[in-house]
Amino acid sequence: MNKKEEWMKEEYQDMIEAIESHSPYKRKPSPQKKWMSVAEMGELLGLKKTDRYWLLHKNVFESREIAGKLRVNIASFEKWYANQVKYQKVTGEEPGLELKEWSFSVRDIAQLLEIEESVAYDLIKREKLETVTIDYWKRIPKDVFWNWYNGQTKYQTAEDRKAKRELYEATISMPDMARLLGVSRGTVYTLLKSRKYGKYFSTVIIADQKRITKESFQKFLDEQDEYQLSPCNDYKELAMEENIALANYRRKKLLQTGDRRCNGNLSYLTPEEAALMAKVSRSMIVNWYQREEFPIIHIGNRVRICRKEFEAWLEERRKKNGVHTGTKPQV
Repeated sequence: MNKKEEWMKEEYQDMIEAIESHSPYKRKPSPQKKWMSVAEMGELLGLKKTDRYWLLHKNVFESREIAGKLRVNIASFEKWYANQVKYQKVTGEEPGLELKEWSFSVRDIAQLLEIEESVAYDLIKREKLETVTIDYWKRIPKDVFWNWYNGQTKYQTAEDRKAKRELYEATISMPDMARLLGVSRGTVYTLLKSRKYGKYFSTVIIADQKRITKESFQKFLDEQDEYQLSPCNDYKELAMEENIALANYRRKKLLQTGDRRCNGNLSYLTPEEAALMAKVSRSMIVNWYQREEFPIIHIGNRVRICRKEFEAWLEERRKKNGVHTGTKPQV
């Protein structure tokens, strides 16, 4: 077929489609089906004949006799299907979608609170929570459950427990602050209320207890010199540390992480600690040990710098640069 024939074929096709679109004899789409037979309903739910009519006579959806035969209203059937969970279509379509939007089953509540179903039943009975019965099963309206939940603190969802745990880890209590500073609890209250220092602190309420964010406490430590972390809280090696700046750095790091493994010790330094002592960036320290300027060891996925060799190398480097102090480097 040449190009002219192809062009004429396309033109004829366009003309035919235009005529058909304006023709009064154009076939109209079939109206949406409103009724189905009892057999169709039963097949949809995978029910045998006896079970089909038993369900029909429960009047859970609209049915009507049409032309001498019982028919089921499709819209009414779908509404019923979306508000029950006992029956499921053979197509796999999930039942009870509307029901699940506004209510919880006892199993749902047990899973939310991570408790046994028997405990959930006792809880509903003890707290006198409003319930509705659907297909012989108790369900609790969601607004009823959440109103109860927000008014108590004993039970928590997994999501809330995680959020509160993270919030706890990011904060300290007032007794914790008193211990860290080596002062009385009364002094802590005075600090929080004072014009001079109160501006540094941010507090949150967790389980009816006021707690101070670690970030704001760290800001308080950085912005003033009158109060500092008390050496009384040091673990043995930190108490033995002679480098005051390094000891203070480790105290602050310990406050932030709560993990001693994030600090070095008398024999080994972290890259951050070595950077503090050398007054350079951490990336410079990494560059130096990658060039094997001083020895390092690996502890799991952590890098630790051999302190004695690093201090000797740093002192030698300072001598070459004319910055010899005659003592071990102290920041």
